[in-house]
Amino acid sequence: MPNVRKEIIVNAPPERVFAIAREVERFPAVMHDLKSVEVLEREGARTVSRWVSVAEIGPLSREVVWEEEEFWDEDALTGAFKLVKGDLKSYGGAWMFTPEGGSTRVVLDFDYEIDIPLLGAMVHKIIHQKMMDNCDSLLKALKRLAEG
Repeated sequence: MPNVRKEIIVNAPPERVFAIAREVERFPAVMHDLKSVEVLEREGARTVSRWVSVAEIGPLSREVVWEEEEFWDEDALTGAFKLVKGDLKSYGGAWMFTPEGGSTRVVLDFDYEIDIPLLGAMVHKIIHQKMMDNCDSLLKALKRLAEG
């Protein structure tokens, strides 16, 4: 299963960055390929959300929809998420927010699997690059919101 792991330094305290990361419904305002994020349930440390993104690969464009369940640990400054249902076969990972001086090192690490029959190795490489680009975009959006 493919894995994506990216990190970024955010010039804000970990508690602030963590709190903003939990507000997933804010991300479409700062991410061009994310059409919407709707929070379906929010109770304590648990959130269930529905994400709608547009995947563009060359001239092709496709809407990708999924629901994920997130668990946030304020004491450890971590978050975990997993696919509930959607266009991905599997998807899950973790957020880590580590103090670094007056800043925060944010790590986003996830595995995914796309179930589209007959995709060749070249298309899988393109999709993997797109997943890495989306991860970068999400981390940069979080940085903009936290440093705002």
